[in-house]
Amino acid sequence: MTPRLLLSLLLFLAAAASGWPDAATPPPQPSAGPGGADYRFERVGQHATGEEAEDAVVFWPESSTPIGPLPVVVFTHGWGATKPEYYLAWLQHIVRKGHLVIYPRYQTNLRTKPATFTPNALTGVRKACDWLKTQSNLPQPDMANWIVAGHSVGGLLATNLAVELPRQGLPAPKALLAVEPGKTWGPDRAQVPLSDLSQLPATMLLVVVTGENDQIVGERDGRRIFEESTGIPRENKTWLGLSDDDHGTPALRGGHRAPCAPPPDFKPPTEGRKGGIRRRVAQAVLSQVGGDESDFAASRREPIGVDALDYFGTWKLLDALCDTAFRGQNRDYALGGGPAQLGMGVWSDGTPVKPLRVLGGARAPQ
Repeated sequence: MTPRLLLSLLLFLAAAASGWPDAATPPPQPSAGPGGADYRFERVGQHATGEEAEDAVVFWPESSTPIGPLPVVVFTHGWGATKPEYYLAWLQHIVRKGHLVIYPRYQTNLRTKPATFTPNALTGVRKACDWLKTQSNLPQPDMANWIVAGHSVGGLLATNLAVELPRQGLPAPKALLAVEPGKTWGPDRAQVPLSDLSQLPATMLLVVVTGENDQIVGERDGRRIFEESTGIPRENKTWLGLSDDDHGTPALRGGHRAPCAPPPDFKPPTEGRKGGIRRRVAQAVLSQVGGDESDFAASRREPIGVDALDYFGTWKLLDALCDTAFRGQNRDYALGGGPAQLGMGVWSDGTPVKPLRVLGGARAPQ
């Protein structure tokens, strides 16, 4: 053995004996502020009005003392996520911050036609409001303060609801968060019609988020929502990009499933004894939305959980929209392209997480 090889071996053994340096870990949830853990309430109640496409799940904060009317967040889920478990941590976060959440199902099953999604969601919202009126012991909706938010197909439906709710005699939302929205394109049978976005009022706040590594819907519909909302001035809207960051462990992945936020004990559905359920569901998805099988396979392999992309990304942005629209606070976290909006926290070794990217809208002075 040469002296150089011997020295390398000794250095390797010394490093192994002392322990390798730990990899950087992602930032935890901040203690306060948009996305933070400064909760008004600890417990969350929920009720489903039924199991059909025109039903909804209602979430409210539980308290030993009476609670007055609360602002409402209408949250529309991704394709097939009719049960809220895939987003439950996020939904509970919204409620514990001091809001009611209405979660319209809009699908009975995977065979529900996309053309019916928006009218189904509208009916679900109305049924949720009607049910709340019968519950005198629960907080009631503040009909002057509503926001709509959604992920994937739900991002399109949230956008449609922003237009259609006031047309149906329901409250006009003050803000809209469309996260990784899609698809209005693909096979005719799969397209989700988009409402006339020029009807969105100038006072509405709009945040669109797309994923850098979203292989399912990409940026096409996010761009469309941003550009077709012509009535909303530049200072009231923004289009942001969510990035991957593999600086530490676990890595942060801004793919299509990044906004999913299941509880810690969540267990995805298994194939069961007969097997093939996942494969058949994937084939049904492909036939409905015209996706590429390899892209869907890659998406299904993405880990889902709560991390910095939630705390400093989607959760922060929705909290900030609520604060801005309902309370006149934290506008710099919701809009403007400044550090408060774009910052994603810091890895444990002090390295900043890759910030959100401004793809459209106002930018803060550099």
